[in-house]
Amino acid sequence: MKLSDRDRKILIIGAAAVGLFLLLKFAIGPLFTYSQELTEKIEDLQFRYEKSVRAISQRAALDYELNELKSIGAGLDASLIHATNPNVAGAKLQQTLDGFLQQSKLKTRSKKILKSEERGGFLCVPVELSATGSLSEFEDFLSKVMNDPMLLQVTKLELRPENQRDPKKVFIEIVVAGFVLKGPP
Repeated sequence: MKLSDRDRKILIIGAAAVGLFLLLKFAIGPLFTYSQELTEKIEDLQFRYEKSVRAISQRAALDYELNELKSIGAGLDASLIHATNPNVAGAKLQQTLDGFLQQSKLKTRSKKILKSEERGGFLCVPVELSATGSLSEFEDFLSKVMNDPMLLQVTKLELRPENQRDPKKVFIEIVVAGFVLKGPP
């Protein structure tokens, strides 16, 4: 059977249409779908990358701040009383102050650890002392308290003559407080 020119044209156009359909269905369609999936994956990866870069830059800034705070904390830690509870801290502070009294040649009348109280993240541990001596001895004692590397605070100070006939001798009542880092509850 011989095909006419018209039939051949229809067959060629039909074959081209079927070929074009198959090309679109099995080649270009999946390629287009794959291209869209790749675009979505690239956008997702780019979003994750930018998020990671932000997190890393924030981490670097936070690490820097943490190191700054640690260095500040290390300096402040040296000025605290190293003890785990207020009673031990009070005893250590009392021992330190007693040493200052002896070095200054003041005569101790009484020593008493007072009730500690919370101040910020710290416990304030006060010690009350009563002593007698000369003004120069007291000045030496006070200078030792103020120049000690430990953070000490004089919260109460009373001076009066020990004896009206001998005004060179004074009776001293002083409360000195030290600080302990408050532990977790």
